[in-house]
This record gives sequence, C-alpha cells and structure tokens, in this order.
Amino acid sequence: MSQRPWYKRLGATGRRLGEADRYYERGLYYYTKDKLDLALADLDEAILRDPKRAEFYVARGFMALQSGWNDDAEADFAYGLKLDPAQWLAHYGRGMRAFQEGNHARAVDQFSRAQRVAPDRPEIYFHRAVAFFEMGNAEQAVLDMEFSLKLLPPNDRRRAQTEAWLKIFRGAIPTKPAPQA
Repeated sequence: MSQRPWYKRLGATGRRLGEADRYYERGLYYYTKDKLDLALADLDEAILRDPKRAEFYVARGFMALQSGWNDDAEADFAYGLKLDPAQWLAHYGRGMRAFQEGNHARAVDQFSRAQRVAPDRPEIYFHRAVAFFEMGNAEQAVLDMEFSLKLLPPNDRRRAQTEAWLKIFRGAIPTKPAPQA
C-alpha cells in the first residue's frame, strides 16, 4: 500500500494551518511540480508572515541552490542554522554546493553534519559516498553506498541508481593478491 502524498496527509491531521504554513506547504507543492518561481514566491510570503521559522529559510535556500543562486542559498542556510542548528537540509545543501564546486572534502564534512542530525536519510549517505569516491576513498564510498541502499525501501526507484554506483565503487577497490605459500 502506498502512502498518500504529504500535502494530502497534512489535511488529514486535523490541525489548522496558519497563514505562513499555508504558504510554505503550497510552496513545497509547487516545488514538487517543478514550478520553482511559484515555490520561491510562496516561501518568501511564508517568511514575511513568520520570520523565525528556520525550515522556511532552509527550504528557500535549497531551491535557490537548484536555481544556481549560490550566495542566496548560503545566506538562507546560514540564517536557518542560526535559528535551528538541527536543520539537516541546510548542511545537505551546503554539501551539494561544495560538491558542485569540486570541494569534495568540504562536501563530505557537510554531508557528515547532515547525517548526524538525520541519520535515516539515504540521500545523505548516497551523496557522501560519491564525494568519498571522488576523493579516492572507494572503501568508504562502498560503506556509505551500502548503508544508503539499506535505508531505501524495496520498491524505491532510487535503488537501481544506488546499486549501479555501488558496483562502480566496488570495482575501483584493488583486489589483494593471494598470499604465496
């Protein structure tokens, strides 16, 4: 049985959303529909109505990062973490930026920070594994990718990609010659 989307489950909780939350939720919905301009506009409105909610800044930062607005993304991540240091998505976003810029050591550091806050998120281990691999550490890449695979549900569409990367990482580990008798 598949679970209903988050935006349908939210209404079933019976809690009444404030105006800021309604903008935030609609912004996330637009994001899932690849309507980034509408998503960002709604997150701006959510922030105007409740400027102390860290998750609003972090979500907007992640969307800004995907739009290539790295400085805006960093500003939102930094402010979101100032409001709430447990915002794993901010560390994850910083890791993605560092990876895109070729700074794999910083990417590993940021993904590790995200992992400490949210140890059950397979995407963190997946991307950290790729960063480790880019740094030449295939053994650690294999460990992280195996753990990412364990966290993914059996029918998750990301499993095929994870298994393909895992095969590449395992193939990069030199085999030890058999001991001579």
